[in-house]
Amino acid sequence: MRGFFRRPGVRLGILGFGAYLVFLVVNLPASWAGFALERASRGALVLSDTDGTAWKGSGVLAVRSAGRYRRLADLQWSCNPLWALAGRVNVALSGAARDTQFRAGMSLRAAGASFQNVEATAPAAVVEPVFAVAAFAKPEGRLRVRADSLEIADGRVRGAATVEWLDAGLSGFQATRLGDYRLQLTGGGDRAEVRLATLRGDLRLNGEGEWRATQPRVLQVRGTAEAAAERKDLEPLMRALGVRNPGIPQSFAWSVPLS
Repeated sequence: MRGFFRRPGVRLGILGFGAYLVFLVVNLPASWAGFALERASRGALVLSDTDGTAWKGSGVLAVRSAGRYRRLADLQWSCNPLWALAGRVNVALSGAARDTQFRAGMSLRAAGASFQNVEATAPAAVVEPVFAVAAFAKPEGRLRVRADSLEIADGRVRGAATVEWLDAGLSGFQATRLGDYRLQLTGGGDRAEVRLATLRGDLRLNGEGEWRATQPRVLQVRGTAEAAAERKDLEPLMRALGVRNPGIPQSFAWSVPLS
């Protein structure tokens, strides 16, 4: 058997077959990246009109909302396929549209993922596939996300991220002009500390909570809520939040399911 593999023709054939496999992997079509994204997001995100390869390409990114897909941005990505030999894929992402812009570095491996230099702005409606209640509440306004470094791997969270909800509204409750809000996430071991603050507005929400890497589908937040007494239009929303008396800060404790 060893003599068979020592034959020059056999060794050349094996080398050629290996080179052909490398060629196929390096030239995987960009549609494979779309398939992987849709599978990883459980259908919440889709990539269409793809061009290029799975390692360097472009496509149209859309988010599933109310049973339909809403276009987010024209997406571009690039990565070095040689990193896959080390069990890691490093991807540079960028995208733009009329109301959406983002750029980020992302590193994927079997144990988890990390994100670097994240800057993104998008319509608040993009969270509808993530938060089950958002599909009913219909958030309006803009989201701004920033993170220098955030890693979720091996059941642990490291780094920090900030999410701001600007010109917030909830059309599902006929609640407009709520204000601006900030959610800060700071990793520390198996949990991330969450802080909620109101930057301005007639609905003041302030609190703290946690998100655990071992329980990624639940966000715990507790704090106080207060609505301006003159905002009678906020009463349906206040009742849904468990706040009965406008103008008086009242405690809340939320367990928010994540899809």
